[in-house]
Amino acid sequence: MTIRLVDRYSPHELITDAADLALVSTTVASPLGTCVARHVARRTSTRATIFLHGAAGSWTTWTPLLQTAAGLGVDLGDVVLLDLPGWGDASLSSDRADQTVIAVCSLVKDMAEELGYTEWDLVGHSLGGFIALHMASIWPQCVLSVGIVSGTTFSTIRSVEHPVRNFAELPGFTMLWRVMQFLAAIGPAGPAIVRGFHAIGLLRPATFPLFRHWTKVPRSQMLALAEEVRPRSFASAAEVTRGYDAEGMWAAIECPVRAMKGDRDVFVTQSDLDELGRLLPSSVRTVVADCGHFGAVERPVDVLVALGYLDA
Repeated sequence: MTIRLVDRYSPHELITDAADLALVSTTVASPLGTCVARHVARRTSTRATIFLHGAAGSWTTWTPLLQTAAGLGVDLGDVVLLDLPGWGDASLSSDRADQTVIAVCSLVKDMAEELGYTEWDLVGHSLGGFIALHMASIWPQCVLSVGIVSGTTFSTIRSVEHPVRNFAELPGFTMLWRVMQFLAAIGPAGPAIVRGFHAIGLLRPATFPLFRHWTKVPRSQMLALAEEVRPRSFASAAEVTRGYDAEGMWAAIECPVRAMKGDRDVFVTQSDLDELGRLLPSSVRTVVADCGHFGAVERPVDVLVALGYLDA
């Protein structure tokens, strides 16, 4: 299905101070690195809505969605917004093979349990969607629902496994991944180049594939990208998907799954939604009109509808 509500494109700036949302911070460490959560100061139940950002993102990616939900009176329950290892304020100890999907998921689980939550509604953007699906497949007793915003699924997995053979399937991702691998290889100069592009005003046009209307994206989002486009972390995150058996793992998912993508999303294809529907026939798949890869920033009202938090 395709939806289009009347709302302003990219209506909110990102919030970078958790206190502005009445949230506090907690950090959990592991051999992989740290995970940092912004969460309600006092939990109201053992159930939480856990938001998982994608590569080149952090907890702030979700703040336009939270602002929109608050303005519309949408109850998201106890909210937990994570910085995953290597992003935001969370550290990454290693970029070697020990950064497996189970290592990342286990750290998310540790954080949830540290905060006292044993039941989770997972909402993931991009790579965060991949993590959410894996968690639902291995911990069905804990994951009550999954919402995916432009999730990393089948086409990305195939592109990482065979980037040349499958280049035509997802060229935007493959080229960005190769650039990030190069920038990671040159060490500290890589992030410095990204920040330099931002300083001279070239980062906004350089990131146009990410957004439907790149000239209208808030300044705070461009500043966040300048900080969060971390080549080493991006390259490591892509490797997490290598060799992953999506069909074998995700076919076991029992909870409700809702997935959406923007109609101008160059990193998620229609076939990704179609394959998910074949694998999980009861899942709800939505294409949001006039939207790119960052739906929570670009079209937060539509994302709330697509994920079932708001009636159309």
